[in-house]
Formats: sequence, structure tokens, C-alpha cells
Amino acid sequence: MRSAYGILFLTLSCLGGAIAYTGQDAPLAEQQFKNIQSFKGSKASDVIPAMQFMSASLKVDCDYCHTKDRASDDLETKRTAREMIALQRDINKRNFNGRNQITCATCHGGHVRPVNLPPVTGLEVRARRNATVNADDVLKAYGKAIGTVPANGIESLKLEGTCTMEGEKSKTEATYAGSKFAVAIHTSKGDQKMGFDGSLVWFGGQYGVQKVPLEHAIQYVNSHLVFTGPDSLPKLTGITGGIAKIDGKDQQVVMGATADKSRVTLFFDKATGLLSRVMFTYPTSLGNMAQINDFTNYKKVNGVQIPMKIASHSTENDAIFEFKSAKVGGAVDAKTFDAPK
Repeated sequence: MRSAYGILFLTLSCLGGAIAYTGQDAPLAEQQFKNIQSFKGSKASDVIPAMQFMSASLKVDCDYCHTKDRASDDLETKRTAREMIALQRDINKRNFNGRNQITCATCHGGHVRPVNLPPVTGLEVRARRNATVNADDVLKAYGKAIGTVPANGIESLKLEGTCTMEGEKSKTEATYAGSKFAVAIHTSKGDQKMGFDGSLVWFGGQYGVQKVPLEHAIQYVNSHLVFTGPDSLPKLTGITGGIAKIDGKDQQVVMGATADKSRVTLFFDKATGLLSRVMFTYPTSLGNMAQINDFTNYKKVNGVQIPMKIASHSTENDAIFEFKSAKVGGAVDAKTFDAPK
């Protein structure tokens, strides 16, 4: 069994080659290790705990920033780490009298990349750009996987099932026609009805009916959309391809921007070609907000694959729709999508 002293010596050696040192005073970092820059003037004994703190904050190991030659500056991540140490010290010096109030953990929180969005379920999945993923090919595969969709799109879609929100499961019906929709959720506190008529979002309940212009309710509309083929997806510009994993399944990713400057990330299951997730990222004056919709449990209805489970995640709440029946096609009265009187 290795002694604690032996483990410490091995750790010191990994960082840059331990240098023999004798004397009454505690050695400085630059006397103990090679190529020390950020910790120059600090005690050598402070270096290992600092490295452990950074490693834990990003959930990485030594090799993320260091090559086999620990003193080498070959990796960009090591150079970035030095910049981040300087940034942290500057922030704390200017705002907190030098106290370590803001740290690596404040921004990284266990992620390699700092998360600059308010927390939303599913945000831990990060797509990485990959030049081998061709957006046109991915969308063609999606169209083939979804099934036979009429040239002018599905006339209507009616879904019945349940909605689970804030711990309560309620009977739910939803009707779609293009981008328009109407949803009724029968809760223990009364019916909640909501919809979108193409220009106004409306909410109806025990306190009456509220109408909201689309420009103020884009996030809400996006949280209720059901996609039934490439033509139903958001129209994007500046498209790039990428890869990711959701629950261990490989995803091909298509990323781009909409006309209102929102970012949209589309995740397609590589094995099935079907849409598994859509992430909308909306700009605000203080930062970005995210909305994530997951689509699973696809069922073929009239030749078209329909997601029978839709999980909507936002900063406001999580809503899980689990539909038991679906009907594709058929005319729908236009008044279905109008706000109640």
C-alpha cells in the first residue's frame, strides 16, 4: 500500500517534475515545479489543491490540460486555464476585496463549458459541430423516417391522453392544424384551455380569457409545436451540422437561426432518423433563455410517425404529455383555434 507521502510525491512529479529543495522556509511554487506562471510566488503546497479544485469544477482529469510532459504548454486548454485564473482573480479583486467569491465552479458547475443559460432539464446535452454531418442528408432521412406526408402537409392532428405538470396528471386533448393549436387540460382545479390562432396566443381558465400577441409568446407557442416532417420544422439560416448523445443514443444535429434571431438545435436519432429533441435559445438583454422539447414513443398513424410522448422543459415548468390516441387528417372548424368568448 502506498503511503500518503508516496502519493503526494507522485502527484507532485506529475505536475512538472519535483525538484529537490531544502531549507527552513516553505518552498515557492516556481521552486518546486517547472514552468509555473499563474502560481508564481505562491507556496508550492497550494498548487495541488488548486489543481484539484479546477479539476472538480470542470469534472475533468489532469490530461485535459496537461500532456505527458506536465510542464509543456502544448495544449490550448492549459493556456486557457491560465487566462481564466487571471480573470477570476481580477473579478474578486475588483468586487470582493480579493476573496474567492467567484470561482471556476461558479460558472462551470461541473461542465467543461460554462453554462450561461438558466437551468432547464436537458441542457446538459451539448451538441458539438461536426463537418461530416450534412444537414440536407439528415433532413432527408427524417422525411423518409416520418412516413408519407401529403405535399401540402397534414391537414390536422388530434391527440388525446394526459399531461403531467407540477406532480398532477390530468386528462388532455390537443388539436393541431399547421402552426395553429388548441389544448384543453382538465385539472383538479378546473379546466385550463389554451391555444394559438396564428397571431394571438390565448389562455382560458377560472379567471377568464387572456390574449397575448405572438411576439410576446413565441416561447409558449414553440413549447407546444408537434413536428410531422421536414417542412414543419422551423426555417433556419446559417445551418451547421453536429453530433451529440441523448440517453446514450447517438444524435445527428442540425443547428441554425430563425428570422427573430433565436437559435434552434434539432436532434435526430441516428439509428431511426426521427426527431428526438428541439432546443430553442432566445436572446434577451441580459442573456439567453432555453426551451427544450423531447419527442419519443413514435407511433405510425395513417402512414405517418407521430410522437406520442412530448416532454416540454422551460425555466417556468416541465410538462409531460403522454398521448394514448392520435388521429391524422380531417377538416377542423377554424373556430377551434379562436379564444373563447
